[in-house]
Amino acid sequence: MELKNIFTPWNWFKKEEESAQQVRSQALTPMRENPVVRLHQQIDQLFDEFFRGFPFSPFRRLDEPPTIGGLILPRVDIAESKKQYTITVEVPGVDEKDIDITLAEGTLTIRGEKRYEKEESDEQYHRVERSYGAFQRVISLPTDADEDKVEAKFKNGVLTITVGKNPNAKPPVRKIAIK
Repeated sequence: MELKNIFTPWNWFKKEEESAQQVRSQALTPMRENPVVRLHQQIDQLFDEFFRGFPFSPFRRLDEPPTIGGLILPRVDIAESKKQYTITVEVPGVDEKDIDITLAEGTLTIRGEKRYEKEESDEQYHRVERSYGAFQRVISLPTDADEDKVEAKFKNGVLTITVGKNPNAKPPVRKIAIK
């Protein structure tokens, strides 16, 4: 059993990780022949996989948003109760009309854009920490998620999506009787 499966029994970001791996692979294809570059990639991937899911990865500055292929990854909280899953996404400074949520084949995709509103003035910026641009999160729903019971609410820059549970779904783990 892998160590990450102990901490994260369901991989909510499976599809997102697959697309990130594709982006990395395409960007580095010309350098794959170099054994040192290959070793470096493997070590990076090992550390990325180990620290994924921990709130404070030692390999990323806290003031820079995580990205995949140029897309900003907004912060996400996922909670579970007996009746539903609650997915909370931070999207400050984004209008509700600029957010698109789709659900297909057990995959919830949240995308949008935080637009930079520039006013004509004589201001000079000394530091810019806020991020602007397209964002996306791809969330793989568990097998007991009821795709017919999905609701989204947006308030004060926080998107809250609730996904009901299907009581008739097969549990992801079942007990096997010994004969």
